[in-house]
Amino acid sequence: MVIEGQVGPRAVSDGTSTEIRLARTSELVLQQAHSKYYEAASRGKIFTISTAAAGTTIVAGNVAPPAAAAATVLSLVNPFGSGINAIVHRSVVGNVSGTPGAGAFQYCVSWGNRVTAAQNATPRCNLISGANPICQGYTQTALTGGFVHVSLREVGLVSFAAAIAATSTDLTKVDSVDGEIVVPPGGILTIAAAATGTTHVVYASLSWEEVPA
Repeated sequence: MVIEGQVGPRAVSDGTSTEIRLARTSELVLQQAHSKYYEAASRGKIFTISTAAAGTTIVAGNVAPPAAAAATVLSLVNPFGSGINAIVHRSVVGNVSGTPGAGAFQYCVSWGNRVTAAQNATPRCNLISGANPICQGYTQTALTGGFVHVSLREVGLVSFAAAIAATSTDLTKVDSVDGEIVVPPGGILTIAAAATGTTHVVYASLSWEEVPA
């Protein structure tokens, strides 16, 4: 049986049949296309929520695991009955000022929620001018209708018992989750501190992809 292909890249429409791709010396091309998340991002399926750029002050209610209907540093909410799963790709947590409490930031989760509060961390599509997502974002507003959280695992940013200064090290932690955490319909994923510290100000963001559940 002869299997034929076409040499070189080409653009085709969705639903179109085409030959497999070959390189100039006739070998089958097998590689990551463009970049890791290009396919999902170019189709407007990846979104991001963030705290204010200047950050937010950690208060007692933000500590892991947050209570039912608590206000949080940053939460991703997948509405009940949404029909999609939110695949978490990345998070960022950074120190701005103040003295952190001891311990690591946590991913905390809750399920079965019907949050009725208006979102205030507006999600943005990673495809510039892309459509709005189904999931919602919240920062420092009560998650009315949300249940108590449980801790899932560390984000990886370990606080230290010293005041934050411009010369401090490890001010920012980028956690490549890479789909290890999936938020189903009715689920909440929250970034929470281990302790309040003293006037501890942080910024944070979460990026995710929405796929049919």
